[in-house]
Amino acid sequence: MSSTLSFTTSEVSSSTDARNFYAPQDENDSISIQPTNPIPERKDQTEVEQLDEQDKFEDSVCSVCENKRPNIQLTQDFTYTELQQATNGFSSEKFLSEGGFGSVYEGKLECGLKVAIKQHKDVSSQGEKEFKSEVNVLSKARHPNLVMLLGSCSEGTHRLLVYEFVCNGSLDQHLSSHELTWDKRIKIALGAARGLDYLHSRNIIHRDMRPNNILVTHDYEPLLGDFGLARTICVDTDETGVVGTLGYVAPEYAEYGKVSTKTDVYSFGVVLLQLITGCKTKEDKFKDKTLVEWVRQALT
Repeated sequence: MSSTLSFTTSEVSSSTDARNFYAPQDENDSISIQPTNPIPERKDQTEVEQLDEQDKFEDSVCSVCENKRPNIQLTQDFTYTELQQATNGFSSEKFLSEGGFGSVYEGKLECGLKVAIKQHKDVSSQGEKEFKSEVNVLSKARHPNLVMLLGSCSEGTHRLLVYEFVCNGSLDQHLSSHELTWDKRIKIALGAARGLDYLHSRNIIHRDMRPNNILVTHDYEPLLGDFGLARTICVDTDETGVVGTLGYVAPEYAEYGKVSTKTDVYSFGVVLLQLITGCKTKEDKFKDKTLVEWVRQALT
């Protein structure tokens, strides 16, 4: 793992279900974490698009619910009818959550595999761009700490993504739980860092790193998800519009529109503060401050 994302356990230690993965979150932003290493050297495009042997990983099974992760190397095209059948017609009983990009349903494929099906609701040109971005990024990426895209459906006005089902919801549901011990918090931090480092080594930036987009199993293995804002870069890039979630956006990105792997590292730093404190980025006890401002004041 590259040193931009590495840390020791001493640096982070001190004194329900999957229904909130895509829930929106209202947050505010804060201080800059400045990584010192340069952006990894750009890989040749054909190399990025191919699945390396190291990208493959063994099947794993949750020790609590026995949910088994699929080990599928290539995504497939699904028909809308197949996904209707998998979700009982997108019934309310199968509904998991709803966020800015659309609704998510639990489904079961004909082969018996449990999946999560994300139904994009935005049929605009921007919505189409985000859909294609998520398909492009995840179809090229395979890593134990990334949510696996199994396939997609692009039929008429329907845009759907089929993911592996992750059994224990998102990190934001567990941050303040007493069950989230220091060992588990460190395990989540290290796993999320490995997933992010994998993306950066392939010149992919996530652009929305936050606890809502980190799923966990009952064994607290973390998987990065929601790649609708992700994109591939080779150098620092100017953006005409800033995207992401308030409270996690790096100051230089918010002010100047400069996007790079460093913007992800800043967001990941905020996630680490949340793992340490169990707090959201904005709480009443902070008064008019954000989490990072509150932590900075406490440390001075």
